[in-house]
Amino acid sequence: MKLTFLSSLRLVMFMMISYIYYSSVGTHTTAQLIFVTIAGIGFILNHLLLTSTRENTYYPLPLALDFILITGFVFFYPDSALYLILFGVNAVTLFLVAEDKRVLWGFSIAFFIIWGGSMYYIYGATGTISIMENTINFSFIVFEAVVGRLIHKLLRARAKIETQYGELQDTHTALTSAHEQLHHYSRQVEELTQVRERNRISGEIHDTVGHKMTALLVQLQVAKELMDSRPETSKQKIQLCEDLARETLQEIRLSVRTLKDHDQPQSFVTTVRKLLEDYQVMTGLASTFSVKGDVAHIPISIQLDLTRVIQESITNAVRHGQAKICSVRLDVSDSRVEITIQDDGKGTGEINPGFGLKHMRDRIHEHGGTTVFESTKEGFFVKASVPLQEMKWQMGGS
Repeated sequence: MKLTFLSSLRLVMFMMISYIYYSSVGTHTTAQLIFVTIAGIGFILNHLLLTSTRENTYYPLPLALDFILITGFVFFYPDSALYLILFGVNAVTLFLVAEDKRVLWGFSIAFFIIWGGSMYYIYGATGTISIMENTINFSFIVFEAVVGRLIHKLLRARAKIETQYGELQDTHTALTSAHEQLHHYSRQVEELTQVRERNRISGEIHDTVGHKMTALLVQLQVAKELMDSRPETSKQKIQLCEDLARETLQEIRLSVRTLKDHDQPQSFVTTVRKLLEDYQVMTGLASTFSVKGDVAHIPISIQLDLTRVIQESITNAVRHGQAKICSVRLDVSDSRVEITIQDDGKGTGEINPGFGLKHMRDRIHEHGGTTVFESTKEGFFVKASVPLQEMKWQMGGS
C-alpha cells in the first residue's frame, strides 16, 4: 500500500482541524486544552502505528483509536460539526487500505452509531442541530470514501500489472532460452542427419562400387584365361570390364559430389539441378525439373533422401533402360511432398526390385512415406510420397 504521502497528508489534516477546534473557542477550559493536546499526540502516534503496520492486518487498530479521538471532539466542542471532516479523512484511509469487506462494514456501522449518538448529544448540549452543515459534511465523508476506494482499486490494478509484467518477463526469458535450445537442437539434428547420410553413402559405395570392382576382377581373370584359346570371347570380357569400370567411376564421382555438396550446404532445388546437369554431362541424359509449392517446408532429412531417390532413379534409367529423356516433378503441399521421376527407357514386363529400388523404398518408408514403381513400353515410372505432418505405418491387413 502506497501510504507514505497520503498518510502524511492525513496527519496534517488531523492536526490542522485540531488547531481549528482549539482556536474556535475564545476561553479554553483546562479539560479542552488537555484533550486537544492528547488528541494531537494520539494522532501522531496513530500515524506512526499505521505507517509501520501497513503491510499487515493491524491497520484497524490505529483507525479505531482515531475514531475514539474524533468522537472526543463532540463532547469537548459540541458547537461545531467539524468532527465529520475528521471522519471523512479517516474514511479515505479506511477505504484505501481495507481488503476485508467485513472491516468496512464494521467501521461504517460504527460511524453511523457514533454520528447518531453525537447529534443526540449535541442537541442536548446546545439545543440545536444544523441539518445543512451535517448534510454537507456527510457528503464530504461519502466523497472521501469513494476516492479512497478508487485509489485502492487503482493501486491493486497497478500491483497486478506489475506482477503480470514480471511473469511476462519471466515467460519471455524462458521462451528465449527455449528458442536458443531449439535452435541448438535443430543444428544438432541437421549435423546428425548429414552424418547419417555420409554413412549411407559410404555404405552404398561399399555395396555397389565394391560389388562392381569384384565383378571387374573376376571378368579380368576370365579374359586373361581366354586370351589365347578364345580371343573373341576375351575381347568381349575386356569390353564388359571397361563398361563396369566406367559405371563404377561414374558412381564414385556422384557419391563424391553428394558428399561435397553436404560440406557446402545449398538449397534442395540447386542440389537437384546440379545432379541432373552432372548426369547430362556424363551420360547425355536430357532432363526437365519442375517444382510446385514451397520447398522450404521440406525438412532437411527428407531433402537428402529425395535427392538420393532422384539419383538412383536416373542412374537406373541410363544403366538399365538406356533412357535419353527424363522428367522430374516435385509437388509440395502443407501436409505432403510428392516426387515423380519418369524416363523414356526400355520397359520391362515384371519389376524385380534389386538393391537400388529396395534401398530407395526403405529411405522413403523411414519417413512414413510410400513408393510406386511402374514399367511400361514408354519407360519407367517412380513416384515417392512423404507426409510432412503425420507419419503412418501399416503392418498386415489389406
